[in-house]
Amino acid sequence: MKLKYILITLCIALVTWLSLFLYSLDWKKHEVEVGFHSDVSKDSFTMAQRLLTKHGVQWHKIKHLNDNEQDSLLSKKKQILILDEAALNRSHGLDEQLAQWVSDGGYLVYILNKQRDELGLNNTAFFQNLGITIKTKENIFENYFVVAEQRTKNTTLTVHNNVQLDLELSRAFDIKDCPGKETKNNDDQVVMCDSSFGNGRIIVMPSMSPFINYQLRHLDHGSFLIWLTQGYETINYIPYLSYPNWFAKLWHWGWQWVISLVVLVILFIWHVSSRVGRAYAPDSMRSVSFEHHIRAVANYYTRYGFEQRLFTALKKDFHMKAESRIPNFNLLSQSQQVEVIAKLTKLDKQQVADLINMQPPKSDQQRTDYIKLYKQLRNAL
Repeated sequence: MKLKYILITLCIALVTWLSLFLYSLDWKKHEVEVGFHSDVSKDSFTMAQRLLTKHGVQWHKIKHLNDNEQDSLLSKKKQILILDEAALNRSHGLDEQLAQWVSDGGYLVYILNKQRDELGLNNTAFFQNLGITIKTKENIFENYFVVAEQRTKNTTLTVHNNVQLDLELSRAFDIKDCPGKETKNNDDQVVMCDSSFGNGRIIVMPSMSPFINYQLRHLDHGSFLIWLTQGYETINYIPYLSYPNWFAKLWHWGWQWVISLVVLVILFIWHVSSRVGRAYAPDSMRSVSFEHHIRAVANYYTRYGFEQRLFTALKKDFHMKAESRIPNFNLLSQSQQVEVIAKLTKLDKQQVADLINMQPPKSDQQRTDYIKLYKQLRNAL
């Protein structure tokens, strides 16, 4: 009884302590962001467009650029052209005319593409005029889809003598031989190049990631976008919309692993299908006696002309049984064998002699009768 009261007291004390602990906590209401509105999520640069609109700058995204639109686009000088360099691989005319447009006073923001090595973008006519060298960093994975987490700066851009912008720029490329102003990250890696080209201006950037919806709200990425567009009223953005599928990316990342995986899958399918397979129970579970198997063997011997083997085995079995009952049975004469067997089995001597001395008959019925009598003689021992 005392143990019962002790347990009840301990339970009451534990519940009281837990209640006081929960009551003493400083409960606060927090808002948790789960993502942007569906209208914003339709385009990664929706927030950038809205920000620029408030500052009097229009953002135009050009998905399909034909020859007429290209000529009209390059005839305008008071504009900013943001170009994904992979688009040059699709438009030979733009590649040939772009250098002249910038040289005549155009303002180009040149965005490097992670597929530049695959697409051979170092060989484009415009890139060869830039006078820079791009070194692609391998195994760089950057996640830009974190909503609430504050980004960590890795680059500081000085826009005026006393104004600096904290940025996070991609580390996927290292820019060499920049003829203008270099912007380096914390690893002393050049990630942006701002230089003049003829009468125009070119800014080479590693990616558009600072301006996407998730990144624009962190650090000074919004101020960076406004600084890029100051003094201009129009931005034309030419993205690269043809990206390889996931298998092509996986193959480029590690084709050895792809081949190994395919071989393992083929071996696994072969193992479970050809060698093992599924076990199926028979339609009906039947037990067949050993006597049925003996009869099946006898029928086989009889049907295909091996009767002599059957009779030899029958006589051998008889002699083995007789030897176990009558020591040195095989050493006795035939008449002595008949007499001893007749005495043990209580059968007529003549009948025993006929069975032992008779040759196997040829007809099926006679053979069957002969075998039955011989088995009866053997079992009578």
